[in-house]
Amino acid sequence: MSLNQRSCRLKTFSARAESETLPALSSYLLSLISIKQSNLCVSADVHTTSVLLRLAEEVGDAICILKTHADIIDDFSDRTIKGLQEIARRKYFLIFEDRKFGDIG
Repeated sequence: MSLNQRSCRLKTFSARAESETLPALSSYLLSLISIKQSNLCVSADVHTTSVLLRLAEEVGDAICILKTHADIIDDFSDRTIKGLQEIARRKYFLIFEDRKFGDIG
């Protein structure tokens, strides 16, 4: 392990978030981890918008990332997107879309 890698590991998430060379999204995620004192990511393998939004409400305060799977949500629509964005803004977490079937040929 290089001296630079060791130095980075010794810094807090908050200090690492302030690095000028870090991409904005990475900086924001490190800030969330620092503020929430958690690096928890929940994978939402659910099949309806109502269950997805209820899950986001229930776990939103404790997570940094909610990983969604739009491909498996039967009633996916603008309501799904807008509802999830509203909850993510209010509870401060990122939304990560994992295309379940995107890598299947």
